[in-house]
Amino acid sequence: MLKLNRKFLMVVIMVSVMSLVISGCGNKKEGVVAEVNGDEITEEEFNQEFEVTKKMYQKQLGEDILSQETEDNKTYEEVLKENILEMLINEKIISNDMEKLNLTVTDEEVNEIIKNNYIDQLGGEEKYKEFLQSNGFTEDFFKKNIKKAIMYQKHREDFLNKTKLSEDEIKKYFEANKESLIKVRISHILVKTEEEGNKVLEKLKNGEDFHSLAVTQSMDSKSAAQGGDLGYYTRGKMVKEFKELENAAFSLKVGEISEPIKTDLGYHIILVEDRKDSYKDLKDDTVKALKDEKYLERISELRDKADIKTYMEEDKNKEKGK
Repeated sequence: MLKLNRKFLMVVIMVSVMSLVISGCGNKKEGVVAEVNGDEITEEEFNQEFEVTKKMYQKQLGEDILSQETEDNKTYEEVLKENILEMLINEKIISNDMEKLNLTVTDEEVNEIIKNNYIDQLGGEEKYKEFLQSNGFTEDFFKKNIKKAIMYQKHREDFLNKTKLSEDEIKKYFEANKESLIKVRISHILVKTEEEGNKVLEKLKNGEDFHSLAVTQSMDSKSAAQGGDLGYYTRGKMVKEFKELENAAFSLKVGEISEPIKTDLGYHIILVEDRKDSYKDLKDDTVKALKDEKYLERISELRDKADIKTYMEEDKNKEKGK
């Protein structure tokens, strides 16, 4: 949680409503929403995680998100509860494995992260306290989540450091996943209208420098300061609204410039700066992707072996594997 991001849909829900749903479940174990290898996840732990998450995402998604439905015909309320429970279960699984591996997270490590990444970055203790308050965090809750983040990092790094790959294994993975590993480096000039885009394109055809025009013409001030540079992208990494932009980036050759491409932001003219598609260029990326895949497989194995009981809904009130 170093950056306080969550990789699942978050929605607003009243804690009182949530508590009624939990309390109304059959075969309820008092005060507990789940058990992992006999280690309990309490309602208090669940409610605290939910309450803070709710406040974080309320600002982004709005209060009316609760009753809306996902593509799976579930309400965002249901998705939120499911994902918080899944997150807490995975935390227990990883924590149990950390104990077996003799991996620990000390208070000193937690305090160092908070000092370096938050107190110093925000400008002192007072700003740090304001940050906690504005996000609805108690200091105890925040420290617990920093500790979890360090735990995740240590667990993952321990696995990756111990995972050895043969050259044949790496090459085989590269050949099977080459399309998703290829990456291009692009720069862009963003303007408001198609007419402005065509004017910029005319200047480029007349020999004016792309990077200089990006500095003076692009509305994207952040990339403009870098001559329009957006860095490297692999397929599927751009948001879906930029799909046409992505298609152009991978269809152009190095040094080629696109026609103006429309997105919600305006019109983009892109230049392909570089393309990496050989095993030599992408070996490090291949190793990383393969190790990441193996780590996810390891987490899945740990979960399959775990004895998990959930008590939030009747249809989930089962012992795993029985």
